[in-house]
Amino acid sequence: MALNQPYCTCLLVLALLCLAGCGKRFSHSVQQVPEPTPLTKATVPDYSDSTITLAAGAHYDRSRLHRFLYGEHYRKAWATPVNVEVLDIGTAKGGLTPLQMGGSRQTVNLRLQNPEGVEYVLRSVDKEPAGTLPEKWQNSYFANIIRDATSATHPYAALTLPPMAKAIGIHHLEPELVYIPHDPRLGEYLSEVGGMVALMERRPTGDQSDYAPMGKARKVKSSRSAIEERLTDNDSFFDARLYLRARLFDMLIGDWSRHEDNWRWAEREYAENAYVYEAIPRDRDNVFFKLNDAIIPWVFMRVGLKPHFQTFRSKFKNLEKLNRSGRELDELILTKLKWQDWQEIADSVQQALTDEVIEGAFKAMPDTIATLTAAPIIKKLKARRDQLDEAAQRYYQIISKKVQLVGSDKHELFEVEVLSPQEVRVKIFKTKKDGSKEQQLYARTFRAAETSEIALYGLDGDDRFLIGGSTKPRIKIRVWGGAGEDRYKVEANERKLGKRVRIYDTPYRNTYETDKYTTVKTEGNPYARDFDAAGWLLRYYLD
Repeated sequence: MALNQPYCTCLLVLALLCLAGCGKRFSHSVQQVPEPTPLTKATVPDYSDSTITLAAGAHYDRSRLHRFLYGEHYRKAWATPVNVEVLDIGTAKGGLTPLQMGGSRQTVNLRLQNPEGVEYVLRSVDKEPAGTLPEKWQNSYFANIIRDATSATHPYAALTLPPMAKAIGIHHLEPELVYIPHDPRLGEYLSEVGGMVALMERRPTGDQSDYAPMGKARKVKSSRSAIEERLTDNDSFFDARLYLRARLFDMLIGDWSRHEDNWRWAEREYAENAYVYEAIPRDRDNVFFKLNDAIIPWVFMRVGLKPHFQTFRSKFKNLEKLNRSGRELDELILTKLKWQDWQEIADSVQQALTDEVIEGAFKAMPDTIATLTAAPIIKKLKARRDQLDEAAQRYYQIISKKVQLVGSDKHELFEVEVLSPQEVRVKIFKTKKDGSKEQQLYARTFRAAETSEIALYGLDGDDRFLIGGSTKPRIKIRVWGGAGEDRYKVEANERKLGKRVRIYDTPYRNTYETDKYTTVKTEGNPYARDFDAAGWLLRYYLD
């Protein structure tokens, strides 16, 4: 297979750089201050009202040649000393007790709890992505370069987001910048987190009824738990409008890492054992990203190894790539919303994010860092805000092209009516065991100008699919019945639906009332991801 020129160039450059680093051993740490002479609990200093001045990542201040090859990124922000509050775990939040380490292989993460049972989390500002490599590579020159790429992220960006999130009315976390001293009260975790600059925030889990930023929810759940509830019980659903507000904010700030585990969900019980889930975004490590500003990053991006790594610019570049990690969740939740809904929400977000709100948000940064970096970011944010309606329309068009409508492991009736060659209406009903309608769950009319294919997934349960019309639609209709005893009926006046309908299911215990023009494909071993709720969960990045 022939390799394209950028790819060959990238391989050659990386090979030369790795050869240049052969024999070198690089040790990495996210701790800014090395461990001093061990202290005992009896000699613990009083850290209350104490501050320390230090840089979040002095090691990112590299030579001129290195910056020429790998980029300026946010190196100055990482290397500039700032004044940081020293965390006294004995008094902060009423007193904090360490519980356990957590987080990804890149972020050092410590969970703590106060006397009231409220959990907090300390997340390292600096990252160690080399931890994702095989052990034999983790101290190599290659690992050192991967770690150096962290300088493309802004160390204090997350501090600016709460004021903007509050203004547009979405749930959020409120990180605080702290320094974790070498405090013996950290116990077994001292060697891992002592001497580290971190962001401290409430852990989004459990009862948050006293905390407004998470909507005062009595229960906050993981994505696994919320999605599983939605797929197993058709009484539960996601608040699509609130989720869209959050997703438009993601696009505005250029956050390309929005996979399922970067969300938590405020659970509201609106009827007995029936819930609505409201989005709580978390882990804002990649906003205002700045990568493509030197030779090596430029070649890396041209090769397309990580297409969703997008530099934060004044204009939205490729929304499909930017939203790649969040696409599966978008397709599950946002299919309820028509373009009018998107337009209304985009306009509302634009109106809420005034110049004053945006400018005021950057006052949450340390003063020296705001002076150093805020102005160009603010300028780009305002420009993106002014284009948000256009960006919303472009992404709406992207995810509306092929639409997935997903049932649950309970019983549903899918009614599909071809209104004209250009329009197909879909309604989904919750049904009783006898098949009678109990409650309408979904209704939307799709237009061929926006949608080329509608895919229905029944999952488990005894589902019915009624498809009718008197004309051949331009929109393809695909049906996956999944587990359970499913019934299909295609009622085409004068058989004018043609070959636009395809049905996929097992050959067991299903009933098909179709004409010779409808394609029915049966498979004894269907893909698990199309079969039931447990299989559908395999599509997602879940903890």
